[in-house]
Amino acid sequence: MGTPCHVDDLEIVGYAEVLKDTMLPSVVPPVFRLRADPRRALVPPYSFSGGFLCNATELPWPEVEALRDAREITLFDRPIAARPRYELWLDQSFGWHYQPREQAHKTLDRIATDSINGAKAALAARNFEEAERLSGVAISANDRLVAPFAIRAAIRRLQDNVTGEALMAELAARVLDKESFTLLVTECCRSAQRAGQHVSRPGPRRPMHQVAAAA
Repeated sequence: MGTPCHVDDLEIVGYAEVLKDTMLPSVVPPVFRLRADPRRALVPPYSFSGGFLCNATELPWPEVEALRDAREITLFDRPIAARPRYELWLDQSFGWHYQPREQAHKTLDRIATDSINGAKAALAARNFEEAERLSGVAISANDRLVAPFAIRAAIRRLQDNVTGEALMAELAARVLDKESFTLLVTECCRSAQRAGQHVSRPGPRRPMHQVAAAA
């Protein structure tokens, strides 16, 4: 669609993703439809400028339904009104939320922080599966954070997976240099190693203890 369209003239009928539960929570790009002409839908790629949707790809409604049937997009049961400076995102139960952008990102940041704290605790307990899962939640919520990649790199180091650790370093390189990232990974590993050293062991045998108690 060559002519920009004001967001107030649009409604949202779905989003241009079909996600797995391991990819949640996540911001998703809406599929729009003209309120004045429901036969015309607008799909990504597009951009926003001053409350206008720009450079969107226009599709007739039958093509949108075909994309849904091909599992390339997801459609809602009912449309919702579009609003400028709002964000559409899915929670971990596939529930959708349409909120002011600042509020949406604040909620996602909180989910990321809680998940990182949980992942650190799981790593310290050497529960690598749970640490991996929670770090994935944090990455989905906010992929600009370094800590989830450091936790995953630590898991791979503890499992002697050199290639996997290097991959995590590459993914984190856009926000943190390699040397600093390595230090973070080392600290994460130390917490898990300390946990392994403090596993409770049976105390010394006291053969006469029960005898004395019974006397």
